[in-house]
Amino acid sequence: MSQRILIAEDNKFTSMQYVKLLETKNHTVTVAVDGVECLEKYSASLKDESGDGHYDVLILDHSMPKKSGAEVAADILSLNPDQKIILASAYALSTEKHYSQLKDKVLFLQKPFQLTRILELVDNDPSKITA
Repeated sequence: MSQRILIAEDNKFTSMQYVKLLETKNHTVTVAVDGVECLEKYSASLKDESGDGHYDVLILDHSMPKKSGAEVAADILSLNPDQKIILASAYALSTEKHYSQLKDKVLFLQKPFQLTRILELVDNDPSKITA
């Protein structure tokens, strides 16, 4: 099933790898280059009354300019507690100040990982997945 995916990743090479992979499975992908732009795009999608603009999955890099992925995830979950979010990080997130509120609501993906892992997380029911 094709899904709408919002990626927040400041590394252009990494975001393009995600886009190429996800588009091979016919997903519709939007990219934001930092946490603030991600929140703007997400908020705009919520205003789409048809529901066609809503994102099925968000893939957030933890270390981004302006706002971290964990901060973005916390903000988005306050708007939509059921939003499926994948937070990718090369760092241990247990020290992140938002970790306790996110640990049961977000799929954490430790970098480095094989790109196919993104597809597994996007294409499967989040309740049956462990990152």
